[in-house]
Amino acid sequence: MGAPEQTVAGGPPTGRWFAGLPQAAVLSSAGLGWTHLEAHRFDGLRCADFALPPVDQHFISAHLLRPCQVDTHWSGRHHRGRSVPGNIMLMAAGQDSVWNCSEAMDELHIFVQPSVVEEVAAEVGIARFELIDGVGLVDPTLGEMARQLLAEIERPGLGTRVFADTMARSLALHLLRHHSTAASQEPAPRIEMTARQLRAATDYIECHLEEDLTLERIAAAPAMSPFRFARAFKKATGQSPRQYVIARRIELAKELLRASDFEIAEIANRVGLATQSHFTSVFRKLCGTTPKRFRDLHRV
Repeated sequence: MGAPEQTVAGGPPTGRWFAGLPQAAVLSSAGLGWTHLEAHRFDGLRCADFALPPVDQHFISAHLLRPCQVDTHWSGRHHRGRSVPGNIMLMAAGQDSVWNCSEAMDELHIFVQPSVVEEVAAEVGIARFELIDGVGLVDPTLGEMARQLLAEIERPGLGTRVFADTMARSLALHLLRHHSTAASQEPAPRIEMTARQLRAATDYIECHLEEDLTLERIAAAPAMSPFRFARAFKKATGQSPRQYVIARRIELAKELLRASDFEIAEIANRVGLATQSHFTSVFRKLCGTTPKRFRDLHRV
């Protein structure tokens, strides 16, 4: 299948984006008549220091298979993080980008027209907002939307244009609620930090899971005092910073146990737990089994 050549209303063709990729999509919404939304699946896509032009649509990538480290620059701003299947990347429209990924990935590229997001924002009374970019984002709802889009391009059903129009607006509302500066404008007495501050903190944690993280260092990322950050983070996530860090380290450990040949002691070191015995104790407490047993049962 050749690279899709759809055009973006009021902007450059998305075909320019796909022409910069090292391979073509294996599945695409091209030809389905979708007007506000595109979806394209790539299998084993390798990103090695290649540049892509700006596209006048918001870009979402849903990670389907193969965990990897993502190191990218969007309009000169550095984004780095570990992404695993189920994670999301979000890049607002109009940005040039340079990409490097440690492994080939299976992912779904989704493009949403900014005009749809602006339309939904106006309907719910949001006058001003910006989307908040990020890599390795944990968003089960957005992941489920991506799976629905993937199922539709695999086997388009009756009323596929209506489906796409509806999904475009559902995506727009979700982005506004959970991935934009508008989220901090809504009444939210249980959240004492903005969406951008929360993203800064979680991005910092993802990029430094192997290090000896401290509350002071994490709180510095969103420019908050450690005391205020600790309270606000727990209200925003339901977990203390320590609980969140441990949970993310264990998720990273699971991926390494499944898909790598590292010794368990090396994995302990890579997830920031000083000794194998400490790692085993924490892992058993949270997962109900030992790292070795988990590897034996789940090895890819």
